[in-house]
Amino acid sequence: MIQTKKRSVSSSETGGSEKSVKKVKKEAGSKPAGDKTKAKVQKKDGFVKPSVGKTAGKFQKKTSPGGKPFEHEEYKTFVPNTPESKKEYWNGLKAKQKELRQQRRQNKSKELYELSVSAKKIYEKLKRKTAEGKEELVQKLHELLGKENAYAKVATSHDTARVLQCMIKNASEEIRDQIATSLLPSVAVLATSKYGHHCVTSLFKHGSKQLCARVVNEIIKDVVKLVNHTFSSSIVDAAYNEYATVEQRSFMRQPFYSELYRLDKDRTVQTMKDCWTTNAYMKSSVLSTVKDHLVQAANKRLTDNSLLHALLAEFLEEAGTTERSEVMELYLPLLASISSTRDGTGAAICCFLHSAVKDRRSALRAMKPYIEKLSIHEHGHRLVMCVLNCYDDTVTLGKQVISPILEQIETIVGSGEWGRKVVGWIFSPDDKDLLHPTQIDLLNGYLEYSKKDKDLRRKEVFAVAKEAFCKQLESNASFWLRGGHTALLTAAILKNYQGEELGRLHRALAKVVCDPDWKVHENEINLDGSILSIEVDKKPKENLKPNAGIVRKIKKFKKSPFEEEKAAAREKQLAANPLINGIEHAGIHIALKKMIKLDQEKRQLAGDDVSQFGLAIVEELAVEQLSAWITQNRPSFLLLLIFENSTEEVQQMLRKKVVPMTKELKSQKHTGGKLLAEKLKL
Repeated sequence: MIQTKKRSVSSSETGGSEKSVKKVKKEAGSKPAGDKTKAKVQKKDGFVKPSVGKTAGKFQKKTSPGGKPFEHEEYKTFVPNTPESKKEYWNGLKAKQKELRQQRRQNKSKELYELSVSAKKIYEKLKRKTAEGKEELVQKLHELLGKENAYAKVATSHDTARVLQCMIKNASEEIRDQIATSLLPSVAVLATSKYGHHCVTSLFKHGSKQLCARVVNEIIKDVVKLVNHTFSSSIVDAAYNEYATVEQRSFMRQPFYSELYRLDKDRTVQTMKDCWTTNAYMKSSVLSTVKDHLVQAANKRLTDNSLLHALLAEFLEEAGTTERSEVMELYLPLLASISSTRDGTGAAICCFLHSAVKDRRSALRAMKPYIEKLSIHEHGHRLVMCVLNCYDDTVTLGKQVISPILEQIETIVGSGEWGRKVVGWIFSPDDKDLLHPTQIDLLNGYLEYSKKDKDLRRKEVFAVAKEAFCKQLESNASFWLRGGHTALLTAAILKNYQGEELGRLHRALAKVVCDPDWKVHENEINLDGSILSIEVDKKPKENLKPNAGIVRKIKKFKKSPFEEEKAAAREKQLAANPLINGIEHAGIHIALKKMIKLDQEKRQLAGDDVSQFGLAIVEELAVEQLSAWITQNRPSFLLLLIFENSTEEVQQMLRKKVVPMTKELKSQKHTGGKLLAEKLKL
């Protein structure tokens, strides 16, 4: 860069007069003071030079009195957008906001502000787990808030709402009733409040049966408004599904039928159809009113509500074709959401069956992310089984439904009986070992909405799923023999397998059965923490049907929020459910017998070339393990069944392995050993 000298201002250029210099001074002084580059002008020896004066920059330090011209002391400038400056700025801003917030509270209600401050001090002691004298602390809070009748006012604030919830939880029944009496007139306001709706939930959770009935009666007054609100919709769902009586449920539905029932309830109106039994002209108006409510809920996506599910099921049953198709069009993308209750699942099945092929495809696409949850749900699994049984496009069915199930098949099977029903229907439909005959008849009734042949569709579904299941079982065969219920499902799945794929399954299962370290829990544990136990009655009874002595019990262990209690519950659970040898498990023994008996049935249908489970066991069984089996009753019965249901070649292999142990086998006193020795003619 080329540097040039500054041009000097001579007296000749300024006209040689002092007035011109003063004029320059005046112009220089009139410039803005905030600019650091602007300074006063000073005349010295005919030159005009800038000097540091009072108009220097804001962050610029003045020169010392004895300093030379243009020599400045070092100074620290303010640098914006640095961590230090940002921190200083935000700390000041937060302090100002806090002061303004406190000032607004004091201005709004000085008494209420002081009351909340005092209440929170007591709440800090009450909320502790190790707090002593909780009843006394609750009494102090009740005296503090009850005198001013401030319960409804403090319930809508984020901090004092927690105080009220803690009071309801730890209060005696008498104080809880008094708190509820103050809150009930404002239930509609609290239920729609961001923080107040938690207080209504606490009344349901900790209140007595009579108190819950009082809360439900207050909800009935504004149920139409509360159903269509984000916060209060879940409260209405809980009230209708868990706390309301049969009469209260009918009262909650009546305002949706007609405006006539907003204030006056009719005990004779139990269903939608009762509205026009005496007055036929009301049918069109009732259906129109219910339709408007259903459309509003669908547009707001507030469909996960048991009350709306009941209304939807009634509407689809009574409405005409045009009105029903308009409502179904809105609810087809929401089938997973409405399948959380019995009525909702029935309505979802109705929407799916009565829809067009194109709409069914889009509905399956919307259901795909929720297939796993639906399959293990108490009611949602019915929708999945309906789709598996009556949807004709098996290619789309494989992509949208079967593939998500097979990806999480162990989770679905291990979560309970509903998941096992879904998986069993894919591989072995109409199997009475897995489903009750009534449920089978119900599912087969949906076939009238299908055009493809039933057997052809089921073969195509099985073809889509069989290879993926083989890989799953080969990778973790012990899971499929982890308990009696899962083993029975495995036996049912093997019924339709043939050829090399059946041999792969037999070999994988035989490795687990013949493993000397194979252990299982006495009672099968589901992934949700429940235990399915099969208890066999030891006392013999006459004239009993098969499996009549088997009693199925479900025990559930509540999950504790504290780690110590979790560990104690886990130890107690394991102590009551010890590990036993898998070959001696009662439920697994029944399933293994079914698998062995399938050898003879398949051989009669497909010939002697079919794979045999008995052969896989005999080939995998080591001599040491065989010597342990013949000393036990149930393993001896399995060997007997293998001998009875296998070919002559397998029988000779088994006899050769058992002959060296003839003396030991004959010395056994259990029934299985005696029958095995007799059958082998040893």
